[in-house]
Amino acid sequence: MLHPQQHTTAFIKEGTLMPMLRSFKLFISSLGFLALLYACSTTQVTPTVEQDPAVVGIDTAVHFFTPAGEDVVVLPGAYEVYAEKGGLRLIAEEGTSAETLLIEATPTDHKQTVDHPMAVTLTNKKNNQVIILLLPNGKGWETWGSRSGVHSRAAKRPHVPEAEVTRQLNIKNQRRALQTQLILSSASVTYKGSRRPYNGSKSKHTWQLPINDTIGSGTFTFAWAGFWEKSARQPSLIPNKITAIQEIVKKKHCCIKLMIDGKETPLHRVSFGKGGTLRTRVKLTKARAKTWPKTIKLTLIKGKNRWESPTTKIYADTISYYTSVLHPIFSHERCTTCHMLGDRQAIVAMHEDRLGAGNYPDVEEAKPHNPEFCGSCHNIPSGSSHTSMDLQNEWFSPDHVQGINWKGWSPSRVCQKVTGPFTDKNGNVGSAVDLTHHFHDDPRILWAVSSGWVPFNRPDLAVPLKNKLHRWFSKVDPWVAAGAPCPSKSKFFQRARRTVPGKFFPRR
Repeated sequence: MLHPQQHTTAFIKEGTLMPMLRSFKLFISSLGFLALLYACSTTQVTPTVEQDPAVVGIDTAVHFFTPAGEDVVVLPGAYEVYAEKGGLRLIAEEGTSAETLLIEATPTDHKQTVDHPMAVTLTNKKNNQVIILLLPNGKGWETWGSRSGVHSRAAKRPHVPEAEVTRQLNIKNQRRALQTQLILSSASVTYKGSRRPYNGSKSKHTWQLPINDTIGSGTFTFAWAGFWEKSARQPSLIPNKITAIQEIVKKKHCCIKLMIDGKETPLHRVSFGKGGTLRTRVKLTKARAKTWPKTIKLTLIKGKNRWESPTTKIYADTISYYTSVLHPIFSHERCTTCHMLGDRQAIVAMHEDRLGAGNYPDVEEAKPHNPEFCGSCHNIPSGSSHTSMDLQNEWFSPDHVQGINWKGWSPSRVCQKVTGPFTDKNGNVGSAVDLTHHFHDDPRILWAVSSGWVPFNRPDLAVPLKNKLHRWFSKVDPWVAAGAPCPSKSKFFQRARRTVPGKFFPRR
């Protein structure tokens, strides 16, 4: 009888167990190899670096067509550009995902070498704006817009020279490869009479600074810091730690140049700011929102030392003068009391409140702008001492057919109405009102803004600027001189404005 160990040895020798052991080892090895493959395909995969999207800068308002043929206006700013079925998708870089627009574009070919999508833009002699999206496979998309707003979908588009595309692409690549020493770290503007500065903000590729659409004069402060290299714990230089830069600041305007739109701008003040930044302050007099974007560049030279920043483009984040200064007056009760009388029922209710129910006759003659019927009340009584304003035959609310019942309207809607074509009491649409004459000479406006006087020895009504017509003129005149700009619902995209006779005023 064999011992158990001898039995096992004999069993192995006979060749019964050896094949089983080999199979088991092969099975374990296979499991290990599969586990290694799984690990490589999941946790140890090499991450890919996501490229920045194609970005294009629009420096002035440009009209484009949507795929449906609708005329839209793209306002100045930086936009990410994506190819999409039907055209090019523009996404406002400083906005939100809701600030997006699809514009009509056509497929094209190119001979450029790009490893990721890139967008270029150029303008021809006919004031057309062209945006071209270049894809790595030699394909691309091309769209044409118009700065003047005069364009046609049926117009034949000329071929954009490949050399011009190459030039624009080289300019873009050179800016990306530029080795910078100083970089814009903050920007702000202070307007006369404002209690605080308006601070700019930086997005991925561009700067935006709040700029007034009416006031052109302001004090602008730009702060500069050393360029931060990737993974660095501190900037490449701190301006107030450099002896040569300290000497430049002591001598103030020596050896330092601030270029705005390629022209040297006199510096008002140079100092060091928070974090050792270099602060440069300038005063600009012609800097309304419509004059932006502007480019700025700083250069310091001291002996053999030279420091400079890249040319930085700053777009305007428009501040509406009308919304902040004038709309509180336009929406005051003295104005809306008359402007809310948009139909006969409202006029009857107004008189019943003052005369008692049933005392406003239900006859055709009892209507606005009828001095023969209403003159006994809507007039300055004879012998009145109130002679500062001629209210004879003018003491009437606007007729409802004029469509200026703006109580509760948004600032944009009221402004569009005030500056739009004028509708008379018969519903005829004419040209826009002479705003200077209207705001200076219309007795009803002067009464509502500064007087509030009422006849029959009743107390004066509350007005925005009591007995201060000079303040009213000082507020409204700069706005009129600037072209009476109105606020926009969006600072990126607008529907093109069209005047249709009889349908120009906002819907109720």
